[in-house]
Amino acid sequence: MTLQDKIQQLMEQHPDLFPTEASFWSYLRGCLRRGLWNKSPMKHRFKSSQMSPPPEDYKGRGKKGAYCELTGEWQMTSKMEVDHKDGHKSLLSEDDIVPYVIHLLASGNQELAVVDKEAHKIKSYAERKGISFEEAKVEKEIIQKMRLPKAEQDATLKAQGLPFGNDGNRREGWKRLLEQRGE
Repeated sequence: MTLQDKIQQLMEQHPDLFPTEASFWSYLRGCLRRGLWNKSPMKHRFKSSQMSPPPEDYKGRGKKGAYCELTGEWQMTSKMEVDHKDGHKSLLSEDDIVPYVIHLLASGNQELAVVDKEAHKIKSYAERKGISFEEAKVEKEIIQKMRLPKAEQDATLKAQGLPFGNDGNRREGWKRLLEQRGE
């Protein structure tokens, strides 16, 4: 039985779990990430090796941390994550399995970086959308603003003389406001 035959069999036997072939690949991707990356001893060793005492001007409670490779800001260990420098890898077919596993087994300075958790989310968003880090930062802020109650959004945007009234106008208003502020 080939892998493609097995995928078809799973889709037929478990249509609620695997309604499409893409759902199978998403499942497999998650299994591999949890098994190979989340608990990777190489990842944990790399993160530990990058930690150092805080800079002299640091006023927080953290006893160890690192400078984020994306923002240059020092953060304590609990606010840092290990990131692949060579971003997002797809797993959409049998041909992608070995390259994806190799990607998950990254272990050195050439392949990994210690980054702030929020900066990591922004970088991942930028890679998925094919935009710059700065553009992704603005988009993520707009997404947060769009989650506020609509009346609150409209009041803020109206006071600034910006578009409001429906989601499209609000999104445009927030974008202009954030660009004006340089956020």
